Amino acid sequence: MVNFRLHRLAGILIGFWLFNLSLTGFFLNHEKNNFDMGFMWSITLPSDIFNDYAISHHGHREITGYKIHPEKDWKALASMRGLFIDRGYGFKRVYTGRVFQIEPARDRDFRENFDTLYLATDRGVIKIDWEGRYSVAGLYGKVITSISVYGDRIVAVDMKKDVYMLKDGKWEYIELPSEADIPPDVRFGRFVRDFHYGRGLFVNPASMLINDFASLWWLWLSVSGYIIYLMYKKLKKKKITGIQIRRLVKLHGNIISIILIPILFLLALTGLFIDHPRFFRPFISFSIPTAVMPPVYHEPQKDIWEVDYDGKYIRIGTRHGLYRVEDSRLVLESPGFAYRVIRVEDRLYISGMGSPSRFYSDGRWQKIKGHVHMPVDFIKTDKGVEPVNRRKLDFRPDTLPLYTFFVTLHDGSFFHRYFIYMNDLSVILTFVLLYTGTIRYLKRRGILR
Repeated sequence: MVNFRLHRLAGILIGFWLFNLSLTGFFLNHEKNNFDMGFMWSITLPSDIFNDYAISHHGHREITGYKIHPEKDWKALASMRGLFIDRGYGFKRVYTGRVFQIEPARDRDFRENFDTLYLATDRGVIKIDWEGRYSVAGLYGKVITSISVYGDRIVAVDMKKDVYMLKDGKWEYIELPSEADIPPDVRFGRFVRDFHYGRGLFVNPASMLINDFASLWWLWLSVSGYIIYLMYKKLKKKKITGIQIRRLVKLHGNIISIILIPILFLLALTGLFIDHPRFFRPFISFSIPTAVMPPVYHEPQKDIWEVDYDGKYIRIGTRHGLYRVEDSRLVLESPGFAYRVIRVEDRLYISGMGSPSRFYSDGRWQKIKGHVHMPVDFIKTDKGVEPVNRRKLDFRPDTLPLYTFFVTLHDGSFFHRYFIYMNDLSVILTFVLLYTGTIRYLKRRGILR
């Protein structure tokens, strides 16, 4: 009886917030390129409905690239809502559709021609000028997540897995070697984030589908839990029979719920770590042997975040770092998550995710001075090459995508900055629900008395 009351109380208190986390988490799992959820970026809402804190923390997340024309001081901003151009009169959208990266044309001596830009988009590789005139350069219909331009050659990555090269006017599929240098260990903090974001177990879409199913099951548990509570109240008034409610209870707490407990538990726990990174950093900074990590950590050739081509070697940026593609294996050149790999003239820059941002010069990799968290691009200025902090870009649209609405609901910032503590409460009560729910299931099956 105590377990029943505790389970019911925890569900009543937090069920509505678990519903919110599950629903928004389901959509956020598909943030960039997994399955076709482009509507999260094409549907927009007025910026006025968001508070300043939510906008400052999440209003910039659609930005994926930024370039400045060195001769005319024009600006090009790539985003998940298209390409925006500023020719001195403010940003105007000249191309619609998701843009994952922007690259200038480049000759074989690495001299850049900013009059022509290439875009990695969800409609293939796009060639465009500053007036918005564009054409498809190839791979139409594929979701191109990264590109590199070298002379008349372009290397492109489809859905973070398949590599293609434009050579002699034809696109060729590049078979990557199956052998790769795998680091001996992985930071636990890396796994925490990967797992919560649906990329921590198997090569996608497998990991994504596991998180999706867990999210949808949480939705079912939240809704059915409230229905059961209301049915119990009707049962007391004899408006329904006990048989009706017992059927729903069996659907609410069944073997699927028990099987999913590890996934549900880890989603809640990793969410807590992510919400408070500074507090939990000492607890997740240790390393785990890669040998015991899930399969996705052993297949960097199927987890390509960025690509570079210098005329001789193709390089791919992965969660392990930057790899050079050779005939027989992938050679790890720079360890640490390569979130962005950007070439400025003949120098290669890496934007780190949970690792330092760095560049290659004088035969070695050097850390970039100062701190810009996950710079989205690198640009040449009067001060040299600088990382682009997308939060500080002068881009303040009147509308924000539906994605921003989902992400601010998910962490509570849509309501208030301190609503993040609702997530903390939900984690605690989730543990209570999982424990008491398991006990109730085992007693109902006669395994416990």
